[in-house]
Amino acid sequence: MIRLFIASLALAAVPASAQQPALTFETGKALPISPGAWSYSATPAGSEARYGNLLSIRCDRTSRTVIISRPGTPPAVLSIATSALTRAIPSTGRVAATDPLLDAIAFSRGRFLVWGGAGATLAIPSWPEAARSIEDCRI
Repeated sequence: MIRLFIASLALAAVPASAQQPALTFETGKALPISPGAWSYSATPAGSEARYGNLLSIRCDRTSRTVIISRPGTPPAVLSIATSALTRAIPSTGRVAATDPLLDAIAFSRGRFLVWGGAGATLAIPSWPEAARSIEDCRI
């Protein structure tokens, strides 16, 4: 009980500016769209949708998985927020092609958010290129 009280006092001593709420799709609507443009290309193993040099959504048909990645050192966890759900995925960025998160990305209202690692939170527009690469893994 005393430990809980001390922990509460310690948290209360932290300035409000340092106590940031968790990012949600709603709070992320205030973020500007990250600079870049979507491109799509077929690959020998499937396809890839890239948002500039900030984000890649790649279909690996042989394993029926979609790999979502940011450049640089992979974070321990990559977090994604859409208009339907918010979820963390492993650092590999690999999810099954049937994962509901992929539908949430494809059908998110206007944008989806990606964060994790050293880079800034990305606000990525929901354009058809991402959905196309996701669908390539389902056929």
